[in-house]
Amino acid sequence: MTTISQALKKAFQYHQANRLTLAEEIYRQVLEVMPLQPDALHGLGSLALQQGKFQDAKKFLCLAVEAQPNSFKHWLALGNCHQLQAEYSQAVDAYQKALAADCNVAAIHNNLGYALQKLGKFSKAIASYKKALEIQPDCTEAYVNLGNTLHAQGKLSSDKQSYYAQLNYKLGLARKQAGDLNNARDYYQQAIVLQPDNWEIHYNLGIVFQEQEEFDKGIASYYQALKLNSQNWNIYNRLGQIYQVQKELTKAVSIYRQGLTLLNPNYERAVATNQSCTIQITPSIPQGKVKVGTYEFPAIAPVREPEKPRPFWTVVIPVYKRTDYILECLANVLLQWCDEAQMEILILDNASTSPVHEWVNSLAGGIVNYYRNSENIGASNNMNVGISLSRGEWVHVLHDDDSVYPGFYSHLQQSLKDCPDNVGAACTGFEYMNQRSKVVRLGEINSVYGEHRGILQDWLSHIGVCGLVMMPALVIRRRTHERLGAYSNEIPNINDWELHKRIAAFYDWWYEPEILARFRVHSDSQTSESWNSGNMAAQVYQAIEMSDSYLPIDCRTEITANARSQNFNYCLAHASIPLKNGNLLGTFSILQSALGIDKSSQSVAKLFKWLAQDDASPVRAAIVSDLISLNI
Repeated sequence: MTTISQALKKAFQYHQANRLTLAEEIYRQVLEVMPLQPDALHGLGSLALQQGKFQDAKKFLCLAVEAQPNSFKHWLALGNCHQLQAEYSQAVDAYQKALAADCNVAAIHNNLGYALQKLGKFSKAIASYKKALEIQPDCTEAYVNLGNTLHAQGKLSSDKQSYYAQLNYKLGLARKQAGDLNNARDYYQQAIVLQPDNWEIHYNLGIVFQEQEEFDKGIASYYQALKLNSQNWNIYNRLGQIYQVQKELTKAVSIYRQGLTLLNPNYERAVATNQSCTIQITPSIPQGKVKVGTYEFPAIAPVREPEKPRPFWTVVIPVYKRTDYILECLANVLLQWCDEAQMEILILDNASTSPVHEWVNSLAGGIVNYYRNSENIGASNNMNVGISLSRGEWVHVLHDDDSVYPGFYSHLQQSLKDCPDNVGAACTGFEYMNQRSKVVRLGEINSVYGEHRGILQDWLSHIGVCGLVMMPALVIRRRTHERLGAYSNEIPNINDWELHKRIAAFYDWWYEPEILARFRVHSDSQTSESWNSGNMAAQVYQAIEMSDSYLPIDCRTEITANARSQNFNYCLAHASIPLKNGNLLGTFSILQSALGIDKSSQSVAKLFKWLAQDDASPVRAAIVSDLISLNI
């Protein structure tokens, strides 16, 4: 039986590995057994602090200091919580209580000094920093804070200002990495005071303002960075992101064109004639089928006029109505566009009623091929039409709300131009971003394969169990589509995972570990709605059944069994979505699909445990009602 200490050790390991959901689950389980366990309270407080949930953090940490008032770490964490909210007097009080518990911890003296410095008590702050350095001579933060305090008093010599500026900048980067945006901002601003002509500091300060949604300040910082360095694409891209959020699309077009014209001479030449991208009616595409295993999928015919020169890339950008992100998506492709001989860009408009073409034309007129369907044919069909129209050796389907980083195409082309025929697809590292373009987490493949570069080993055993790659990070050889088909229309919400499995069953995959693509997650996305209705779980079930028919015989049983077990858990974890929305039918649909995926005794036991939760009481009541109606 797991002891409290063993459970806390495991939770701490998850916490250190940034697997916060698992850590929180164990901390809460400990509190169910021992409601005032101080380490579990501290852990939950620290988690809440990391996530910016300051009131929750304060609640848990106050309980921790009540349960264990002589522990310096609880008081230190509580002081940090106050400091992050600019509650400096309360922070000083907490740090002093931490020192009463243990006065030989450099971090406490440093943090106390910082709070005192923010209160304008410079002499006391200097004394605290010196004490921190006495205990820990290599405490960089205390050393920098001491220099900043001396500068505030006019006591820092001019020959040391550049040196301290760089130290402040590095500390700002570290605090930003740790999610401490307030302190990161303060260190960047101090660095600018000491070294105002450093574009990188202004740029990174802009990022903090952008993530804190202080957009006007972010714009000012980015333009200051541009004055100092007009050759960095990231600055233009960040400005474009803010203008998108502010619905200032004309300004977004202007800043993207400015950056593209300066940084990509090919773009400058192509748009110099002010050509327009004419709206072309999407031609009729034969609706053939290709059979793989026991299922049929939409066929992709061989490229037309194969004797003519073909580009290496076709970038297919499906669009429908939405204009919020298309400029960012398109600009980051155009930055890497050389000419039509290397890359064709196809916009597939699924009968939009909003002015998508107007914005595409304002940025990419004369470069892109714009096709418009006469009627909406569905998202999957729209992607498949784009693949059918492609002439490139490799096809990249890039949704209009996703994006790529500079180097995406050049890195992959360098690796793929001479790759063997058995490589049917390739992908890069990627990250998830939210609606404000803030990175929220790394992609799954990054944690599985790390810095490995080359053909993915044991890839089928991984991708066969769960999805690890999102579409913006993936390119597929056109011949692969010609053999195996395109995206299934039967499972539109999860057809990318099914296609990935289908390709991996017959071809090798190449992997570039650098993070070169970004996938956007939305709070009101189609995926969320499909979970609410229960359709997603049914499609997960169908995707597993499909791949079971074509996986290699020697590994089919093991991969499918692992997929059933893992995706039962996946569906069960998402059953709370319709439940919280009061949609019992959607909840029952997910549970039914989950049991279709895996009926093992272990999964049934997990289901009963899930039903025993307080939040599941409406489901239990509905089950009881149904049983009573049967007159059993």
